[in-house]
Amino acid sequence: MKLRNLNPFTWFRSNSIATSSDEITALFTTSKTKSGTVITIDNAMQISTVFSCIRVLSEGIACLPLHLYKKDDKNKSKATNHKLYDVLHFQPNSEHTPISFWEMCTASLCLNGNFYAQIIRNHRGDILELIPFIAKNVRKYRIKSTGKIVFTYLCDGKTYEFKKEDIFEVMGLTLDGFIGVSPITYQRETLGLSKAAVEHGAKYFANDATPPLALEVPNELSDIAYTRLKESWHQSQGGDNKFKTAILEQGTKANQLSISHKDSQFLETRQFQRSEIAGMYRVPLHLINDLEKSSFNNISHQSLEFVMYALQPYLVRIEQAINTQLLIGDEKKTFYAKWNVAGLLRGDIESRYNAYNRGRNMGMLSVNEIREMEDLNPIDNGDIYLTPLNMVEAGKDNKDD
Repeated sequence: MKLRNLNPFTWFRSNSIATSSDEITALFTTSKTKSGTVITIDNAMQISTVFSCIRVLSEGIACLPLHLYKKDDKNKSKATNHKLYDVLHFQPNSEHTPISFWEMCTASLCLNGNFYAQIIRNHRGDILELIPFIAKNVRKYRIKSTGKIVFTYLCDGKTYEFKKEDIFEVMGLTLDGFIGVSPITYQRETLGLSKAAVEHGAKYFANDATPPLALEVPNELSDIAYTRLKESWHQSQGGDNKFKTAILEQGTKANQLSISHKDSQFLETRQFQRSEIAGMYRVPLHLINDLEKSSFNNISHQSLEFVMYALQPYLVRIEQAINTQLLIGDEKKTFYAKWNVAGLLRGDIESRYNAYNRGRNMGMLSVNEIREMEDLNPIDNGDIYLTPLNMVEAGKDNKDD
């Protein structure tokens, strides 16, 4: 995708305050972990649990409908005539559908802790497009002399400068209020142990799950005998000859060097790391295909917790970013963006119908409101609300005067 309306980056870094991302880079000077593996934002998705968690979160959010609403003193309605409504709900830009755009937004928050997009406006100031940026190529600065915030973006070997009002920014968990922190950076050791376990298993099975052996001979060997024994062993037991019968001479013994996977708790380690990474993203284990501790009774409750504690923080961050950055002036008092999570909370058909029945009988829901939640067309006279007749105001006598 081509960038638009860019100005070359002309002012010097000495005129700015260092970004939090630079401070984090200085703090973690190497991406190599104590387990010996290298963990970066780019390769973290190679860890299956990280990939699964981010996919669950990003796809779960991207599949939800996002609407722009207009409110007055009593009512609210979808602001379908507002330019921003089409950008949020139908097409953020000329190359992305809403699902791909919001998937990228959520994945960027999960990996980098921040998401950025360029705001494209017409001459009247209406927002026409949001063009996503690769978060790791963005730097955020505060100019010392003016206190204003500017962004730079590295693209095709060139660095471009943007004003704050030209960037749509969604910030994740932040420690300084200036920039979000990357979960990958702060959890490198946890991810490193998981990656090390995967690499260990890969090497083990690449060797046909055969543990390394040492050949023990009763007497000292000459150089010629040592070379002969080594070459004959590799020839008889290497490559396609693995698992064939080995003939050992002169009292030679084959001893296993490594401990078994059971003794090294390999499977337990992988299970524990899967649980830790899922906890990092607050994704229930059954959503990443780990049903060991799940049952029919608790999966429903876990799914509800997933919406409340895993998805909701991301949804609110995006909603508030839209409301504060994409709406201008008095629009912020009248319009607001809102994700519709009703589809994730609907439950089974019996539970939904019982809830609708209670809401209808209490006077909370009309027939058409219920039909809308079930994706059904409205009916005539379906906007009537019922009033329970067997209730009176607290403290009043229900007997006739």
